[in-house]
Amino acid sequence: MQFCSTRVGLVLLAALALLVTACARTDPEKALRTSIAEMEAAVKARDTSKLLSYLASDFSRGVSGGMNRDEARRTIAAVLLTNPNIYMNVSISELTIAGNSATAKLVVVAGGGAGLIPERAQSWNFMTRWRFENDKWLVERADWTELL
Repeated sequence: MQFCSTRVGLVLLAALALLVTACARTDPEKALRTSIAEMEAAVKARDTSKLLSYLASDFSRGVSGGMNRDEARRTIAAVLLTNPNIYMNVSISELTIAGNSATAKLVVVAGGGAGLIPERAQSWNFMTRWRFENDKWLVERADWTELL
């Protein structure tokens, strides 16, 4: 009888450990949404290194690779230099996750300038492809078209 209760206790302990481990894992969609929000916050905070930390080392714009990670870094730096104040709103219109890969369609509205009122503004449709690597979602490909 002692053997049976010990076995049941071990099974319950193992089940509890699995439950705690499962609850500790981050939901992939929640983690991806958080990554997108943190990228938006990095732009608003003018934190280039934080923003770039979400771009994969092999990042490219579009299928043809029209822009690599270093070119993206230079473009971001130029935008921040010419716009002391950045205003941005990112909304997710579609999100699909399949294992360690994801796609996200985003609508981005941004403005900038030297004063409180934006001197220039634009909106874009972004199609992004992500991969989960080293416990983090990274943008591996992005393409965008201007709206209006």
